[in-house]
Amino acid sequence: MRFGEKFASTYELLSSAYQLILAAGYTCPDGFKAIISQYRSADYQIDTQYRRFYYCFDKLEDTGSFRKLRNLVENIYTTEYLGKQLPQWNTGIMERDTLTVLPLQRNFFARYVKNNKDRTVVIISDAMRYEVGRQLFAKMQDNPKCTARLDCMLSTLPSYTRLGMAAMLPHTKLELTDDGKELVDGVYCTDNATRQSVLQAAVPQSSCESFNVIKRMNKDKAALREVFTGKQVVYIYHDQIDAHGEHTEDEVFSACEKAIA
Repeated sequence: MRFGEKFASTYELLSSAYQLILAAGYTCPDGFKAIISQYRSADYQIDTQYRRFYYCFDKLEDTGSFRKLRNLVENIYTTEYLGKQLPQWNTGIMERDTLTVLPLQRNFFARYVKNNKDRTVVIISDAMRYEVGRQLFAKMQDNPKCTARLDCMLSTLPSYTRLGMAAMLPHTKLELTDDGKELVDGVYCTDNATRQSVLQAAVPQSSCESFNVIKRMNKDKAALREVFTGKQVVYIYHDQIDAHGEHTEDEVFSACEKAIA
């Protein structure tokens, strides 16, 4: 790492640590609606600063001088922040009107795709947290060719990959069987082929694609056009973050930056 890059990385690490130290006095509000509101307006920044701290920390060649700082940051994040927020979240999620606070992930297709007259491309990025989405949103806002809007939805519970991906498909009935199978109108969706069959049942001119396959087509414009020609809806599955997190947790923070790029 060159001197300029090292200085910039160290500066960002210290800046993120400072913001996290300020979170030592964190207070989580009562009630699910208030928790969501505070997270969207302010608390997401704590998660962002935590991610940026470790992103910079992992880039340092010699971390010895910053280990005490890392321990302090970790203690504040897990004890002062998560330790206060998660019990309140768990209480709030049991409130009677919880499912009315946010739009539900299982209604994604009906809310955002079903009635679109223009071709719609949905990029599903697995394990992209809300705060990472905020960074992507900010980047899109800086692009004069892009009109960006940010919203959020309440995920399925349990919130794991296969069930969440199934919930975003068109359906009238979503089931989780006793033996752990995710059924969309009776169909067990485990890969792009089965997801595509469900999507095409609602929109015949549609397909499900892998982001990695689409990315490789950048050098083959004809093949890329073929993917979208005649399609009304295209679902593209992107697992940049999730794939790194499952195999090497230390890489998940850099994977977030790569995913945004």
